[in-house]
Amino acid sequence: MQLFSYKIGVGFPIIILHGLFGMSDNWFTIGKSLVPKGYAVHLLDIRNHGQSPHMPTHSYQNMCDDLLGYLAQQNLNEVNIIGHSMGGKAAMFFGLLYPEKIKNLVVVDIAPSHYTNHNVAFHSTIIKNLMELDLSTYHNRREIMEEMERRFKDRTLVLFLGKNIMRDKKNNFRWKLNLPVLLKSLPDLSAGFDKQGKEVHSTPRTLFVRGENSDYILPKHEPDRMHYFPRSSISTIENAGHWLHMEQPKRLIMVLSTFLAEE
Repeated sequence: MQLFSYKIGVGFPIIILHGLFGMSDNWFTIGKSLVPKGYAVHLLDIRNHGQSPHMPTHSYQNMCDDLLGYLAQQNLNEVNIIGHSMGGKAAMFFGLLYPEKIKNLVVVDIAPSHYTNHNVAFHSTIIKNLMELDLSTYHNRREIMEEMERRFKDRTLVLFLGKNIMRDKKNNFRWKLNLPVLLKSLPDLSAGFDKQGKEVHSTPRTLFVRGENSDYILPKHEPDRMHYFPRSSISTIENAGHWLHMEQPKRLIMVLSTFLAEE
């Protein structure tokens, strides 16, 4: 597996993992802002997203295996990891498997908990709508975006998803996302970690960052956070929802910089 990545800066390495339907580009502003503080930032495209390969499976174990391989390819023994949503859950999974490889872990707006069928249905609806679009019938990107706005009626969501439109070598439109595999994988991506028979012996120093208006980290998720990451704390970004890196980038940068600079 050769994951696509942008590498910027020099210093202690930071790995940034995007969320479902995202890509490394979404976090470029955040990553670039961390470079002057003495970090080498690696912005990865997770499998079945962005410019990374399409694969037949998409589990957290898959993502951890891919990340472990990436660290070996880059000769990185210890890193900081920042993960958002699906990328945050993958980062937590990695932290439980390989705590010795993470100096600091930042989990952005996701908990190590099971998410309801409502979450699966929401993401399933998005994927099915995208799969219904016959991109070969559109002449330009604007036409595709207008149809997406008609379907979703959410300008922010459409702009976010629209970054996944690309042209192939034959100049035909296609999705960067591996939509069929992601659809099949949604139940597993929404599942929580299995506590049975699993004691947490060592975890990295961890910060959970939540959006004030998001429902992805709530009081009901606290038992799971404290079980798996007892050395963790929570910071809330005001006036932000789930995509807080897009809604409040300056505030998020300040929170990240402060936490990573602490010992």
